[in-house]
Amino acid sequence: MFFAIYIFSHLTKLGDTFDYLNWPLQFTPRIIYSSTALMRFLGALFKLIFRADVLACIPFMLLSFYGIYYAVDRLNLYKYAAYILILFSLPNFGVWTSVLGKEAVGCFFSAVIAVMLIKKLNGPYKLKLIDYVALYLCAIFKTQYLLFILQALMFLTITHKFRDKKHFPLILGLILISLNIVALYAFRDLIDELARGLIIHFKSPDPNLAQSTRSEAPWLVHYGFFHSAAYGMFISFFGPTFSEMSHKPTQFLAGIESMIMIFCFLLLLWPRLKYNLSSFRFNPTIFITYFIVFIGILFVHYPFGFLNPGSAIRYRCNFYALFVLLLLYLLDRADYAKIRDNAILKV
Repeated sequence: MFFAIYIFSHLTKLGDTFDYLNWPLQFTPRIIYSSTALMRFLGALFKLIFRADVLACIPFMLLSFYGIYYAVDRLNLYKYAAYILILFSLPNFGVWTSVLGKEAVGCFFSAVIAVMLIKKLNGPYKLKLIDYVALYLCAIFKTQYLLFILQALMFLTITHKFRDKKHFPLILGLILISLNIVALYAFRDLIDELARGLIIHFKSPDPNLAQSTRSEAPWLVHYGFFHSAAYGMFISFFGPTFSEMSHKPTQFLAGIESMIMIFCFLLLLWPRLKYNLSSFRFNPTIFITYFIVFIGILFVHYPFGFLNPGSAIRYRCNFYALFVLLLLYLLDRADYAKIRDNAILKV
């Protein structure tokens, strides 16, 4: 938090943090359904209470920290402390989730939603107050994420009701994925047009808007948004390209951070993948849930990070905790499966 306010803010614009802190305090009903109105109100309120910018950020730092603590504690992930420490201590994630900003809220609700999904994967689970709060915050801060999170929750709820039907999860999952594809095809022209409209937010002469040297040419061709989707989803999550890393020190450091992150993700994923391949096992419930959540969120994140590596790194903080915790769950299942199989062999 101190690093973000006193050092990082001099290297690049610290999002809308200072705008929120310097906004005049005024209550409006819009804070109920507008994330920006809510952040302006809270920013002005905390600045009035704490006076200093760095102190006014403390409630949001604590909120994001509690989200991670809540998930680690409820899922009993303490044995993976090394992974947790590395992945949640990455500089950019630490900066954006420790200041008064939407990313701190995103860290909180994505961690709580991760617990919700994992509890649902493990069996029937009745939502608690904190779950409803997380879903509400997701709805007003990142509505596009909620579309896929609700699909995953609905999928898990229905499959538990028909868990005695062997192939039901796979059939239901394929129907859900097919419906998403049909919806994308039906609205392809509107989506393509909206993507072109986003270009102005990254190419505008207004210094208050995100700027980028990346070319918008891929989106200017007919259905270019869809043609570039696979690469765009990756680069929007990873951040800077190798060319950008070689031209700007801050981008170089961000790229190294992303490499560490991807490497850790592969380490988390590999034990489960290896176990499935060696035992010829396939869990359609987990696969469909992860496919909907990961691919869905990466797809809606893609237009906001494709034209600007800084925006890519900043906005991924809103779902980063969700991805990390879901991957830790896979590692935990792989470890449990190995212990169980070894115990059976000894018997």
